[in-house]
Amino acid sequence: MILPNLRKQLSVFAAPLAGISDTAYRFLAKHFGADYAFTEMVSAEGLVRNNHRTIDMLKKYQGEDAVGCQLFGSKPEVIAAAAEVVEAHGFDSIDLNCGCPVHKVVKKNGGAGLLKNLPLLETIIATTVKKVNIPLSLKIRSGWDDNHLNFLEVGKVAEGAGAAFICLHARTQSDKFKPESHWEHIAQLRETVSIPVIGNGGIRCAEDAINLMHQTGCDAVMVARASFGNPFIFREIKSLLADGWLTAPAGNEERVAICLEHVRLLVERFGEERAIRRSRKLLGWYCRRITSRAKIDQRLFRLNTFAEVEGYLNELLATIQENAA
Repeated sequence: MILPNLRKQLSVFAAPLAGISDTAYRFLAKHFGADYAFTEMVSAEGLVRNNHRTIDMLKKYQGEDAVGCQLFGSKPEVIAAAAEVVEAHGFDSIDLNCGCPVHKVVKKNGGAGLLKNLPLLETIIATTVKKVNIPLSLKIRSGWDDNHLNFLEVGKVAEGAGAAFICLHARTQSDKFKPESHWEHIAQLRETVSIPVIGNGGIRCAEDAINLMHQTGCDAVMVARASFGNPFIFREIKSLLADGWLTAPAGNEERVAICLEHVRLLVERFGEERAIRRSRKLLGWYCRRITSRAKIDQRLFRLNTFAEVEGYLNELLATIQENAA
């Protein structure tokens, strides 16, 4: 089992991100310093029904370790059975999604919907931990809305039912992804439960991650949207943790090279046609950081092959270098 000792080392986690946290993303996150990563959220129902596309989401890259699988659902017996499938595929832990705010997930009592039904949540955790030998964690939000902040109660339920650690995204379900996050909730949870607490939300740069650790006393930080087109953030956080100073930021040549590597890994994983479709959003994220322009070049949506992506990025880099000369 490869899981950081969260009570003895400050760790950096790459978040489970729908449509993002595939093998290519996880490989690069860990290459640049992430201690642990998760799959994108996987349907427990799909695993139990042996749905081909769902099972395919459990693929790991060759030699991958330090990886957990995030499950979503609301039926205790189904999640427990799905957890057994995950364990059989060699994952190091299971994470229960209790934070997704998307309506189609919440309306079936999954995701953040579980925050409104703590007896059900307790049953899911207790049932699942009895079925598997790997740790179970939770990723939660602060509550449903500002009038229903129950993260402390959720934390105590999780701890009592057997969860190994808990990640708090310090926003409510109704906040979605508003700029403000409430780090004080993470500090309060850390003081309330004895299991490790991972802090998430409001990290935009490496300095934010370090500030979150210092202000809350959390055992680890989890990076999400700040890593979009920017796996280098993991290197920057680890540099600050290790040496107290920020490593030099990635230059445009490195950004282009890693963007191409990201797309190449996607092609290797999904095949060229599907990979290029999947890569268009990440190309936009990388290019925003390369050009410092918020507006996305519409030509990105007309790229159909890896060769076209390579040609576009090399042309972009040459133009930037020429203008800087």
